[in-house]
Amino acid sequence: MEERLQVKCNYDNGLIHVQGVSKTVNQGREYGFATKMRTTTEVSMWLKEQPPVLKSAASNTLAYTPFQIIRYSNKVPQLFIPGTPANHPNGAVLNLHPLSNGVKQLLSFAEKAGFIVDSDELPFTTDEVKE
Repeated sequence: MEERLQVKCNYDNGLIHVQGVSKTVNQGREYGFATKMRTTTEVSMWLKEQPPVLKSAASNTLAYTPFQIIRYSNKVPQLFIPGTPANHPNGAVLNLHPLSNGVKQLLSFAEKAGFIVDSDELPFTTDEVKE
């Protein structure tokens, strides 16, 4: 199975379900990692409009879309989900709350698995979309 981070397209309002698939890092799952995290209803609804392109690591059902974690020069991480324009021209960008247990677990897994993309830029803000 290809190593990746993915988020479920059709999930509960106000929550996202993420999976990390790794051949070398297992954090609570045979295939890698999974957790639920809070989000806004807008993000939940937007995700439901995105076509699933990846299979679940747990059930082999087509239900997920890929995402990235980008860590910027000021060490702030954001989650980027490619797709139709939401709060970003090429998808959605989510801030990650550092005190959330789900976020802490996700960042720990992603760091160990080498999934975090470092950027020399500053974090994305929605002000950039309006310019």
